[in-house]
Amino acid sequence: MRKIGTISEEAQAQRFIDYLFTTGVAAHVDTHDNGTHSIWVEDEDRLEKARSVLDAYLEDPGAHMYQEATDKAEEQRKKQRRSEAAFSRQIFDRNRIARRARWGSTPVTRILILLSVLATLVGGLGSDSEVVQWLLISLYQRGLPEIFRGQVWRLFTPIFLHASLLNGGIGFLHILFNMLWLMDLGGIIERVQGGWSLLIKVLVIGGLSNLLQYYVAGPAFGGMSGVVFGLLGYSWMRGRQDVTSGLFVHPRIMFMMTFWFFLGFTGMMGPIANAAHGGGLAVGLFWGYVSSTHVHVRRG
Repeated sequence: MRKIGTISEEAQAQRFIDYLFTTGVAAHVDTHDNGTHSIWVEDEDRLEKARSVLDAYLEDPGAHMYQEATDKAEEQRKKQRRSEAAFSRQIFDRNRIARRARWGSTPVTRILILLSVLATLVGGLGSDSEVVQWLLISLYQRGLPEIFRGQVWRLFTPIFLHASLLNGGIGFLHILFNMLWLMDLGGIIERVQGGWSLLIKVLVIGGLSNLLQYYVAGPAFGGMSGVVFGLLGYSWMRGRQDVTSGLFVHPRIMFMMTFWFFLGFTGMMGPIANAAHGGGLAVGLFWGYVSSTHVHVRRG
C-alpha cells in the first residue's frame, strides 16, 4: 500500500476514489486533522497508473466523467458483493460443515454402518454362516461363476463382512476402525455432496477393490477397508485440488490410516486384504484428481 497524493476537499477525494475503482484500482482515503485527505493505493503494481489518473483529475475534478464515477462505482461494488456472496456459498469450511447436524444428515453412512455391524454379528469372516457364504464375492478360487449366473450383488457385499467377533480383539478392532473411518470420511462426503454421491463412490470403489483382491488372493476376504481407503484418497486429493470442495482429511485420520496401510504389508496383523486397500486408494486418488480438474475447466 502506498500514498500517491492528497486532495483538499472530502467530496472530491471520495469522487476520485470512486473513479479509480471504476478503472480497476482499489484505493482508500485517510482524513487528517488539517482537513486534507490522503489517497492510498492498495496494489503497488497500480501506482503509476493511479498517479497519472490523479494528475489528470486534479487538472479538472469537475469533468463529466468524474461526476458519473460515484454511480458507476456503486453499481460495480454491488456486482462485486453479489459475486463474492455467490462464491462464498460454494465454499465449505470446517465451521460451516460442523454447523450441520452430523449424524442425522448422513443416512447413507448410517445404513452402511448398520449393514456392516449386522453382517458381522450374524457371523463374520471365519465363520460358516450362510449369510457369509451369501455375501462373499465367490465360493470358488477363480472365474466368479456366481456373478456370471446373475448374483451381481457379490461384487459389492464383501465390504460388509468383517472378521468374526469370535476371533477376539482382532475381530473387534477390524470393524471398529473401519466404522470410525467410514463415519468420518463417508459422513463428510455425504454432508457436502449428498447421499447418492457417496453411495456411487462406495459401490464403484468397493466393486473395483473387491475384484482386484479376488484376482490377487482369492475369495476369502471382506471388510470396508478398501472403500475407506478410497474415500480417503478421494477426499484428500479433491480437497487439495479444489479449495471450494469442502472436503478435508483430519491429520489424525490421515496418520492412522497411513500407519494401518503400511502395517498391513508387514504381515504382523495376519492376512490383510492389501490389494483391496491399494486398489481402493488408487481409485479414490484418481477420482478426486479427475473430478477437481473437471471443476477447474468448468469454472474457467
